[in-house]
Amino acid sequence: PGELPEAEDADPGTGLVPLGDMVISMEHVAAQAMEYGHSTRRELAYLVVDSVLNNLFYGAILAIVILLLFLKDLRTTVIIACSIPVSVVFAIVLMYFSGVTLNMISLSGLAVGVGMLVDNSIVVIENIYRMRNEEDASAKDAAIEGARQVGGAIMASTLTTVCVFLPIVFTEGITRQLFVDMGLTIAYSLGASLAVALTLVPAMGAGLLKNTKEKKPSRFFERIMEIYEGMIRLALRRRVIVLILAVVLLVLSAGLEFSKGTAFMPEMDSTEISMTLTMPEGTPLKETAEQADELERRLLTLDDVIEVGAMSASGSSMGLVSGDTATNEVSLYGLLKEDKKLTNQELKNEILKITEDMEAEIEVSTSSMDMSALGGSGITIIIKGRDLDRLQEIAKDIAGLLEEVEGTADISDGVEETTGELRIKVDKEKAAQKGLTTAGVFSQIMEKLSDPTSATTLSTDTEDFDVLVVNGEDVELTRETIKDLVLTVTKKDNTKEHVPLADIAEFSEAQGLETIQRDAQSRYISVTAAIDDNHNIGLVSAEVERQLQKYEAPEGYTIEMQGENEAIMESMIELVKMLLLALLFMYLIMVAQFQSLLSPFIIMFTVPLAFTGGLFGLFAAGSEFSVIAMIGFVMLSGIIVNNGIVLIDYTNQLIDGGMSKTEALVESGKTRMRPILMTALTTVLGLSTMGAGVGMGADMVQPMAIVTIGGLLYGTLLTLFVIPCIYSLLIRRKNRAEVE
Repeated sequence: PGELPEAEDADPGTGLVPLGDMVISMEHVAAQAMEYGHSTRRELAYLVVDSVLNNLFYGAILAIVILLLFLKDLRTTVIIACSIPVSVVFAIVLMYFSGVTLNMISLSGLAVGVGMLVDNSIVVIENIYRMRNEEDASAKDAAIEGARQVGGAIMASTLTTVCVFLPIVFTEGITRQLFVDMGLTIAYSLGASLAVALTLVPAMGAGLLKNTKEKKPSRFFERIMEIYEGMIRLALRRRVIVLILAVVLLVLSAGLEFSKGTAFMPEMDSTEISMTLTMPEGTPLKETAEQADELERRLLTLDDVIEVGAMSASGSSMGLVSGDTATNEVSLYGLLKEDKKLTNQELKNEILKITEDMEAEIEVSTSSMDMSALGGSGITIIIKGRDLDRLQEIAKDIAGLLEEVEGTADISDGVEETTGELRIKVDKEKAAQKGLTTAGVFSQIMEKLSDPTSATTLSTDTEDFDVLVVNGEDVELTRETIKDLVLTVTKKDNTKEHVPLADIAEFSEAQGLETIQRDAQSRYISVTAAIDDNHNIGLVSAEVERQLQKYEAPEGYTIEMQGENEAIMESMIELVKMLLLALLFMYLIMVAQFQSLLSPFIIMFTVPLAFTGGLFGLFAAGSEFSVIAMIGFVMLSGIIVNNGIVLIDYTNQLIDGGMSKTEALVESGKTRMRPILMTALTTVLGLSTMGAGVGMGADMVQPMAIVTIGGLLYGTLLTLFVIPCIYSLLIRRKNRAEVE
């Protein structure tokens, strides 16, 4: 803070700047600036972690409220609510011993799992409550037997949820690096909730449920049950129509969501902005500093901006230290209020608006937490081939194609940084007539261009000196003098002939690349383009690919698409592999539980139902289909099958008891609706604050929460109708022995 003297006041020998009676080292200023940046990022990290913890806390409170509304019993609610903190603490202990740190990813896993922590406890306490009232068992016997009866079922349902994260060990790249912590955290918390449900909940139930009275459901819930009974009977009579509608809705939801495009990761709001101010090449530092001061004054007029700082840019990223400082460029940063009124994108637009009349070019980056940078940014097209001139021509053609695609910005053909060069083309026939070859000509030219070597070294007590022996008649070669170069040819009779280079070669001026890039021993040039704020990387990349298909590359030259879209596709492929393996593991677990191949197959139909809800949720929220959203779909597939397990398992039990298939499906839906709705709503409300994007850093995991909320709401509702219809179509026997 405060004004520093002009850079010209610095002592060139020491790099010190006088400031009143003080002397400040420029290196010290640079170190302080770097430390300030690090401390700011630490504060930002603390804010993000604190925000995630708040979401976890609020989610747990909302889940407990739902339990109280459904159970209408404070004691049973307290028993189940105790499972949340105990499971979270147990999970954190396991995180410690497995080396998982408390970061945004791992804590998001806890926040996602907090609504599911009570599911197992709900099943156990409901069974204990039922045995205590209906079978008139003592509190102790009801606790022991109630937990034993449902132990296998809740263990299987927990395994189906946890196993969706097991295949993450088979994935590669950034997907694995980012989400191993989340997968482990959710697995630990759900494993802990299972242990708590089978130990702590029965123990507390035996003590607190000694005096219980069976509570009848409310009139409102009874009315819902009557409406459901009428609707499920109608659905079972129109099974094919119900299934067709479910498929149509799935296709429609996919079409609507993918029309919005794809993204690697959502951009997150932060309390920092960064800017680059660029003046025309050669502008003195004093004029650039005046523009930077003007920009600072304008930024501080914005309500959301607290502080602004600036430093001169350089190739070393810290112009205060490096002597190679760019005098026409300044980097600025700004600190924002935590409760800012404008979003980062709105703030960026406002900054660009108030700086329109400035002489300098202003670039604004409003997200220092943009995780998409991990997967590259924008569009990159790699052109490979042998001839550099042809590569440059193709690069300019591709850059022209990119300019025609709507949504591209800051297009670079990769050849802006070129240097002038003199090219020498040897006429082979003329050279042969003089007794020279092309290799021989260039060998003599290279010899003239090479630095002289040391003939000997003189050593003194303090230093060694190289002695160079050169021909005094030789002159330094330049583009002009090389045309007058005379080559020496030794004939067969050992006589020498002098041949002017101009007699056997042609000279031409051209532009060459400063550096030659290679990949797999092939030369290449990169053509790049950014995506403007109003367009989607996935949609623009698709249009670019269509344009590239129309372009016919010369033989021997290849064109490849890279950049952010490639990172998106690679991550999506890895997650699809993970999802397929997860579905296989879930199916095998349910086969072991049901001792049947067909019943688990029917339950697996809950997955596309949940995906329909997740896609509709993303579309309604205006979110693009991202890698984070895909993680939500993977997780959702493990959660939603639990509803199907509860429904099908009870239906099989009723058919075993002699009930007809239709009546068993109706009765199963009515009986299991309460626990199904309760477990679904606790998970939904546990994620509600995260899905609403409350708090800093929530933007990153918001798509995952939206997918889970939408999938559970829609999937749970449709499970109560579609799964009975599929069961009715596929299962034609009337007792369990025949079904299996």
